[in-house]
Amino acid sequence: MALYITDRQTRAKVELKTLHRLLAPVLDALDVVDLDLEIELLDDRQIAELNEKFFSRPWPTNVISFPQEKEAGHLGDIVVSVETAGRETAPLGYNIAEGIVYYLIHGILHLLGFEHVGVAAAEAAAMEQRQDELFELALSVAPGLL
Repeated sequence: MALYITDRQTRAKVELKTLHRLLAPVLDALDVVDLDLEIELLDDRQIAELNEKFFSRPWPTNVISFPQEKEAGHLGDIVVSVETAGRETAPLGYNIAEGIVYYLIHGILHLLGFEHVGVAAAEAAAMEQRQDELFELALSVAPGLL
């Protein structure tokens, strides 16, 4: 798998190597090692523009996933707001890299067909449980990284 991460924001210093290392076991566990994934780190203004353009919601959000052609070897594209991720996960005790990874896992699950909005409660709960399991897996590689 090729994992491409581009940092287009200037609000926080983010170590891209750390994100790669935290996501590696998650991608292995999801068996998507043969698919490319592109990630862009944005600020609130940048993600609000995309949220308005694609979903008619003119406000920042934490993460947006854009599925692509799996048959062509590309899982999809994910954009995450570093500002929103930090703001929403800091009260839970997570640093910026952990917050970003939490929402990237959420986005990856969406690319794989998981859903939590407009579905049965059991389906939403299954996505949340899988997200939590994968986040714990990512954090298990954290000692020495964070």
